Amino acid sequence: MTVMGKGNVRLKVNGLTHVVTEVFFVPDLKNNLLSIGQLQEKGLAILIKHGLCRIYHPTKGLLIQTAMSANRMFILLAVSQPSKPTCFHTATQDLSHLWHSRYGHLSHKGLRTLQFKKMVHGLPQLEASTTICIDCMIGKQHRDPIPKRSTWRASQKLQLIHADICGPISPMSNSKKRYLICFIDDFSRKTWVYFLVEKSEALVTFKYFKKSVEKEMDVCIKCLRTDHGGEFISQDFNEFCKENGIKRQLTAAYTPQQNGVAERKNRTIMNLVRSMLSEKKIPKTFWPEAVNWTVYILNRGPTLAVKHITPEEAWSLLKPSVEHFRVFGCLAHVHVPDAKRTKLEDKSIACVLLGVSEESKAYRLYNPIAKKIITSRDVVFEENKSWDWDKSYEEQVVAVLECGDNDEEAAVSDEGEIESEDGDITEEKVGSDELIAFTDSDYAGDSEDRKSTSSSTIKLSKNPVMHGRSKHIDVRFHFLRDLTKEGTVELIHCGIRDQVADVMTKPLKLDFFLKMRELLGV
Repeated sequence: MTVMGKGNVRLKVNGLTHVVTEVFFVPDLKNNLLSIGQLQEKGLAILIKHGLCRIYHPTKGLLIQTAMSANRMFILLAVSQPSKPTCFHTATQDLSHLWHSRYGHLSHKGLRTLQFKKMVHGLPQLEASTTICIDCMIGKQHRDPIPKRSTWRASQKLQLIHADICGPISPMSNSKKRYLICFIDDFSRKTWVYFLVEKSEALVTFKYFKKSVEKEMDVCIKCLRTDHGGEFISQDFNEFCKENGIKRQLTAAYTPQQNGVAERKNRTIMNLVRSMLSEKKIPKTFWPEAVNWTVYILNRGPTLAVKHITPEEAWSLLKPSVEHFRVFGCLAHVHVPDAKRTKLEDKSIACVLLGVSEESKAYRLYNPIAKKIITSRDVVFEENKSWDWDKSYEEQVVAVLECGDNDEEAAVSDEGEIESEDGDITEEKVGSDELIAFTDSDYAGDSEDRKSTSSSTIKLSKNPVMHGRSKHIDVRFHFLRDLTKEGTVELIHCGIRDQVADVMTKPLKLDFFLKMRELLGV
């Protein structure tokens, strides 16, 4: 056996540390051996009696005591302790790193390719290097690849919810909304969407969402995955999740791929919204209605995450029906109930389809003339037509004449746009011309410009000539003129700042309103 070195060994026996000097290091030995003869040379006394071996120090007394084993050996149970730490440094020439620097920090894989395929002369045999080049880290470090598939999927509903906010979206909606927030169930991939004025409304919206879905499924939300947005990591949001036992999963900084389900859903929604608004030339302020309809159809569409069923069926266990689907933004003729019209009023009004109602089996429609949202189930659709938002009401609705069989159009409710075409009536001339009557087709579109003022009353009473501004039932029989002529009444002009009755009929500024109220004695 070869001795590779010699040194001192520190042994800890029964809590006491002893130093054994001049110990040989022999790698081939399986066990450590302590020579009794060397111990005696160092002035120690050894007493072996009754199967016990005792080692005594001249001044310290008994140091070590051990019993004899079955093979007549005395085994000493001791723990070796390292001496003071020592640092060694070797300087060797690393050809791989040298040529790596010579080649302008070319990768080691590239150097091996040059060597293996003998593409150059003079390149020595290089070994694979495991040394990390700090300069390469500074100049070439890149992000680690993101796994294409998630390592874990939820096995039940509401076990994991993905959430993300999209916005701000310009222009604002008609209700001043600028953001949308999506919640996606990882198990079924069903999506819910809500609209926000500010991001700070995220917590209130999440509370509403949590309460509604947990009531529906009778299951609690267990985990919420979001990004590091301030609206999701605020103190109030974190405390709410802790109180309700909701585990948080936050993406790493600048790594939206870790919340890819929500990020891709936002992109899909906005892509479809842009396409639908462009198809029917709908104003962009209606983007929330398009988002609602998009989410509605995506929940009833295919997805690779759920095999052979739609997200709606995976969530509710019911196969959805799509018979009521109509083209978003198409022209819709809405029936007017008998209770809301007179005998001669139109039984149908043109509207724009904006989706379906969440509360009833009906469609949401927009009336561009009244600028109101209505809900109805009695609708006839023209899916290939749309409302021309650039034309005025008179150009579109004054005359709409249609010929042909309308049996193919569905008489159900839907949200859509209103569009009409200009039309006229022609009749082949027979015989001579004779004027029988005249009508003004613009009568319905003529705006009312009559003003009810004290000056008009005075002028009408003094002017016996009947003109266009006096053709109204309010001045029939011209009794004011007769009373003035007889001296029964006297008409005096009353300025706007003295007309106390204006406080009952007109919206006034605060200071003017307080003045009029004081004059009334209130």
